[in-house]
Amino acid sequence: MKTVIIGAGGHARVVYEVLRYDKNIEVTAFVDNVTRGADEAIMNIPIVGGHSVIPRLLKDGIRAAIVGVGDNHIRADYFRKLASMGLELVKAIHPTAYIAYNAKIGEGTMVLAGSMIATSAQVGKNVIVNTGAIIEHEDILEDHVHIASGVVLAGRVTVGEQTFIGAGSIVKENITIGMNATVGAGSIVLADIPDNALAIGVPARVIEIKERTVVNE
Repeated sequence: MKTVIIGAGGHARVVYEVLRYDKNIEVTAFVDNVTRGADEAIMNIPIVGGHSVIPRLLKDGIRAAIVGVGDNHIRADYFRKLASMGLELVKAIHPTAYIAYNAKIGEGTMVLAGSMIATSAQVGKNVIVNTGAIIEHEDILEDHVHIASGVVLAGRVTVGEQTFIGAGSIVKENITIGMNATVGAGSIVLADIPDNALAIGVPARVIEIKERTVVNE
């Protein structure tokens, strides 16, 4: 299936590397709004221009896409636009990732190298489970979440939509982290965190409530 990657930065390159293992997917182009030279490419795959080229790509046979952007809000916006255009949002799952047979993984989600998603976990749409992250039993990750490299979520943790949990953080069992929250790298979360909060430290403490809120689909 001919597929395009939205974005041409570092995360997009990681996504392409993962998709190369999927024999059902043929990545034919990167799309990025940053001005690129006509001959620029990533690993021999061309960067064909900004988002305005997507209708032309549809005419050329593109049927699927994935958003290779780390920022949750940007990724969510692109995901919605692509879905509204009728594109299939494919998953990128690295062959070294472990996913329990009864875990649920939403469309457009990326599960990267060495990560683990345990029994009865529910991972929403357009989520990033980054390198080496552990999502334990019965965890719930809502749409457009980013779990950074090396994060450990103990059992029955809920992470709200568009929340980011920084690299190496640990979240205790039965914790709820709200929507649009940020947990700083290396934090240890021992208590619930509200919507729109910035929490950091050991143990993690809320130091700011952000004004920006999630725009639901």
